[in-house]
Amino acid sequence: MRHTLLALAILTAFGAAPAPASAQQSARVLFVPAGSVPPRLRRTLENLLATRGTLVSYDEYARAAAERDLYPSGPQALREVGTQRGADVIVVVSYGGHYRRRTLAVRYHSGSTGELMRRRAHVLHGQALRPASQHTFLRDLEDVAGGASDGEEAPAVVEEGDAGEDGMPPPVDWGESEPAQSAEESEPSEVETRQWGFAIQLGAGISHRQVSVPMMAGVARMTSVPFPGIQGEVLGYVRPDTSSRLTVSLVSRYTTSVGLQAQDILVDGTTRTSDMRAHHLTLGLRTDIPLAPGDAPTLLRLEAGWGFRMLDAEIRVSIPNYALHGLYARVGLFFVVGDTPLSIGIIPEIGHMMNMSAELSQMGQVGDGFHVGAEAHFRLQIIPEVALILMYRESHAFLSSGYETDMNDVERYGIFKAEYRF
Repeated sequence: MRHTLLALAILTAFGAAPAPASAQQSARVLFVPAGSVPPRLRRTLENLLATRGTLVSYDEYARAAAERDLYPSGPQALREVGTQRGADVIVVVSYGGHYRRRTLAVRYHSGSTGELMRRRAHVLHGQALRPASQHTFLRDLEDVAGGASDGEEAPAVVEEGDAGEDGMPPPVDWGESEPAQSAEESEPSEVETRQWGFAIQLGAGISHRQVSVPMMAGVARMTSVPFPGIQGEVLGYVRPDTSSRLTVSLVSRYTTSVGLQAQDILVDGTTRTSDMRAHHLTLGLRTDIPLAPGDAPTLLRLEAGWGFRMLDAEIRVSIPNYALHGLYARVGLFFVVGDTPLSIGIIPEIGHMMNMSAELSQMGQVGDGFHVGAEAHFRLQIIPEVALILMYRESHAFLSSGYETDMNDVERYGIFKAEYRF
């Protein structure tokens, strides 16, 4: 009898003991990465969260936020949409920094109210989260899931082991406001967390030019052998908020020939080789619009501006030196290739073209016309500031004349260039 009572007491004690952590129900977590978070880092964080909780579908949340015209990582979307997803904790992350000073900012919100419970910043090693930061990341999740809070007004918590060599903590809470910088920091603001910035592109490639101009004695033609060309582009952009992928930009692009030698085909059929110079300048306003939420959406590019196309020779040839100009418009799409840093863009172009050369008007009676063309872009994003771009362009301009045929100007070039954003 005593043995039976002892066994019952032991079973009762074990039944009253709390279940181990592994047996408890895991927290439901809504993970919301800002658009600046690289895919590799996003996967790392998702895998970490999956070891301590059950992930709520981000894609469904992003679609619901988009239906209300809300950006997924914004505070309004978290309160109005995120709290309806059945999550216990909402984890919002953003990424920024400059070269070696990469930083991950993390905000932990209540899944039921959207209230900010805790925030922390981690200095990264490239795009890798250090082991100490991984442990802290998971500990913060467990604390917030258990009800711990630092309070909305509490300062950001920064791991001492993750601080830079100068001891300065990285900026935090980028999804809501511009990070404040200490007077001791002289580095520029973060590229991916500002509402404005600049980009420069420089490159070189192979070009081709072909022109025909109707004249009194007949049609004069010029065709070139492939020649080297260089291209430079300067762009300044703004966006509605620090987490938005929509940008509005002012862009200027200049392309010129190097060592262009063209065959001048005279009206009597004879040819001669002449040194010439070809230029193309555009000044435009561009808008890049993401067509879906997420880290790598398809982008719609709208651009309009004014373009100048020029050709001149060092010695007098049968085709007079001239300059064409006019309004152009482009509508393009950029697609990301799978889960890679490679994207492909197709950009058709159409525009009005006018002659601004008195000599061309007199000799060829050339007036107004139009041009059509297209560009193909292959873009490889190395790091957030640096990309490599391979582009091909072909454009045909047709201008009316007082003779039976029209003037035709064809330009083709392929350029390999590098882009730097700062």
